[in-house]
Amino acid sequence: MDLLGTQLETLFNTAQTEIFIAAPFIKAAVLKEIFTYIKPEVTVKCFTRWLIEEIIIGVSDLEIWTIIQSHPRASLWLRNDLHAKYYRSDEQCLIGSANLTAKALGWTNKPNLELLVQLPVNHSCLPEFEWELFKKSIQIDEQLYQEYFTIINQIKNQNIPLEQLRFSTDLSLDIVSNENWIPTLRNPEELYLAYCGKEDKLTAIARNNAISDLNYLNIIPNLNQNNFNAYVGILLLEKPIIQEIDNFVQIPRRFGAVRDFLASLLCANIPNVNPERAWQTLMRWLLYFLPSRYALSVPNYSEVFYRIK
Repeated sequence: MDLLGTQLETLFNTAQTEIFIAAPFIKAAVLKEIFTYIKPEVTVKCFTRWLIEEIIIGVSDLEIWTIIQSHPRASLWLRNDLHAKYYRSDEQCLIGSANLTAKALGWTNKPNLELLVQLPVNHSCLPEFEWELFKKSIQIDEQLYQEYFTIINQIKNQNIPLEQLRFSTDLSLDIVSNENWIPTLRNPEELYLAYCGKEDKLTAIARNNAISDLNYLNIIPNLNQNNFNAYVGILLLEKPIIQEIDNFVQIPRRFGAVRDFLASLLCANIPNVNPERAWQTLMRWLLYFLPSRYALSVPNYSEVFYRIK
């Protein structure tokens, strides 16, 4: 029986047009080896997840961004509820259990027991899977990579014991799936008080909203305030509605324009959501937790919100 790594090498070596990679865990050394079998003229779309706990523990590497950049037609995308392992070369796919790690592909003395099965690209729901994955992923650029790099190194420097990082390979334990989520706490600076167990310093409404938002965000315990703020910022950028807003405000937008755009998104279907109040709250969060990414100007008494270039 061939090593799974050999199966992938053979698959990618035959690609003439496009390669599609989806794996929750990707190690840089493995991806670098895989790329030696990919022709430079082939388009590569690589999808993974970057849960901060997993990066710190070492099951995935941020450094795959450098490898992606070295290929002229490669792009990197994140979707943090990704659990599938899926590899396509033009019209042929391998699907199964193997991540892009040495243990999964059989490149160590003690490999995992894994499986990859070859199927044609038009088999069953595979085209629908690709479309669903693509439309709800966020593309990595240098700015977003640097934001991940900064917060991960800050948390490492805080020396939080690894056993306190609530890591599980069972995705269902780690991520609350709710595409419609938007923050409810009006004053984002109060979120850290609730995180630290100082809810008594908040009003009853603020306390309830803060606890609700924290339950959704599921943040690593025992962060200092600077790391907490940076971590929340990263989590915000991963959320589908915030991704939509992020794209929309690449062009400076007046308050009413963003409010109306937000009203057109899925959050408008949440019971009792007021788009104007929702945008006021979300805008405060983005300015507070992502001050290097967003800014607000007030020309002629009209608020204009935009993404910093």
